[in-house]
Amino acid sequence: MKGKVKKFLAASALALLCALRCAAASAADGDVPLAAAYEDESGSRVALPEGAFVRSGALWAPLDALRLMGAPAALGENKKSAVIKVENPADAFDIPALAQLAGGALSLDFPLIRVGEAYFFNMTGMQNLVKLDYRIESGSVIFTPNASAKAYLRGGAAKPEPKDGKLTLVWEHVAAENPDLGAQAPIPGLDVISPTWFNLKDAGGGMANRASFAYVEAAHRRGYLVWALVSNSFNAQMSSSFFRNARAMNLFIARLLIYAKLYGLDGVNLDFEGLDEADRANFVGFVSRLSEFLRTEGLTFSVDVFIPANTKSSRSHDRAALAKYADYIMLMAYDEHWRTCKVAGSVASLPWVARAVEGALAEGVPAEKLVLGVPFYMRRWEETRGPGGVSVKGYTLTMAGAEEILARRGLTMQWLPSAGQNYFAYSADGKVQKIWVEDAASIAKKLELVQKHGLAGMAAWRKGHEKPQVWDVISEMMGK
Repeated sequence: MKGKVKKFLAASALALLCALRCAAASAADGDVPLAAAYEDESGSRVALPEGAFVRSGALWAPLDALRLMGAPAALGENKKSAVIKVENPADAFDIPALAQLAGGALSLDFPLIRVGEAYFFNMTGMQNLVKLDYRIESGSVIFTPNASAKAYLRGGAAKPEPKDGKLTLVWEHVAAENPDLGAQAPIPGLDVISPTWFNLKDAGGGMANRASFAYVEAAHRRGYLVWALVSNSFNAQMSSSFFRNARAMNLFIARLLIYAKLYGLDGVNLDFEGLDEADRANFVGFVSRLSEFLRTEGLTFSVDVFIPANTKSSRSHDRAALAKYADYIMLMAYDEHWRTCKVAGSVASLPWVARAVEGALAEGVPAEKLVLGVPFYMRRWEETRGPGGVSVKGYTLTMAGAEEILARRGLTMQWLPSAGQNYFAYSADGKVQKIWVEDAASIAKKLELVQKHGLAGMAAWRKGHEKPQVWDVISEMMGK
């Protein structure tokens, strides 16, 4: 091993220059650059030409250097992830069911960051998996061998104790990299944070992974539980093939159980949208099977559903049947008027949300399992009048964005009692702009439905679109 590292060190001065440029580029983005070295069992140390860096509380190390130090990680075919093949996963992760689900070996995907021509792997929490420990001292990271028989870490930040009151959850949209949760202000009254970390990537049960152990640790220190969101990439055809392949579903479940153990998750939020109506029963069957394994591992299981309506999307979700197997049913009561609607309107007017809740309860979803999904966003609707009539285009708008428009244009809002929200309109460039506002007042009206019907709680899409004072309202109304 030491000889390989020395050979790598002498390979090229150009590689060193590139690495230093990469480190400088990352540092300019707020990262903390670190020199790197490998120390063997005898204490002999060899410097590595490629540096590492800390971003959002996690250590990112060069993939090439990790491989030379013995890490079983390879660059994925799409060059967007690292791939690690785990032998005997049932023993490596202390999950007996993996022997049945995955057999003797299983490949896992892990996120990468590309800086220049170099790929960096998130080492935090993965020490046992890659067989390398590390310590950070005096601006350097020192890697040492790890001989653990297990592939996951023990310990970490303590799991938060349940809070009083109704459940409160917010989804965190993670397209690529995770935010630095530990550097953000605490959110009052928040129970659960649900980052969009995993998705079905092929009909064979492959799973894309954007998770971060450092994010989970930061969430736990803040007192939040973490229920990672798992989607089907909203691909109907791929989902249909997946549901008809028992081996694929087993591998998908196996990967999910492993990631839950690796990252220290507290629960799973399943978000399978865009399904074919013909897969309604197949989806319930999958949820039934998945719930058994999640329950065995002590993981809370929630499933996102569309509101009762005469649409293909709604008919693909058998809400009452899904509720038999899930701990919570998350009612996505938003997008009354979606982005490509032909007419302008609210994303979640109060009467529409009330009908959605009443419809789900009437179908047989128990109130104690039903969680009301509310929007932290709205839309700015741009109406253009032409020879053929009025054309409409919708643009997503945050609460802060709406406030900025009001302040910049000196506008005032009008409260619409029938809609349970504020509204304002103005003209710009000859086009009419209409906004049905989501704010603390509109969220409060929706949360009255949680109290009225004795629902389990509320969930919001998505974190970062709200104003901080909204959480004061949520905290008070949900009994936090």
